[in-house]
Amino acid sequence: MKKVIISMMVVFAFSLVAYAAANGPATIDLAQKFNVAAPTKKAVQFPHAFHQGKLQCVDCHTTDKGGVLKNQKTGAAFEPTGIKGMKNAVHDEFCWPCHVEKKVPQGKSCNKCHK
Repeated sequence: MKKVIISMMVVFAFSLVAYAAANGPATIDLAQKFNVAAPTKKAVQFPHAFHQGKLQCVDCHTTDKGGVLKNQKTGAAFEPTGIKGMKNAVHDEFCWPCHVEKKVPQGKSCNKCHK
């Protein structure tokens, strides 16, 4: 019985990795993604695969196929410019609203994402 459970867990893990690989990168460097020339903190290495395991594509994107990101406050396309410092659109309109809604522990703490 134990071998069956372990085998099922391995199959599930491989399936999840295959699904994530088919639906975007495992990790995304957000400084590159948002063209941040001189980040004041370490660039966020966004764990895309982790988020895919917990959310639907349309929670963050405008379609179920991914692609264009969605402003979490308005639902419109999210295309921030001039990202600099703590008070910026990525924090205010994309990351933090979701972290607050999902009650992510320390979801607005710098060190939660800027590691």
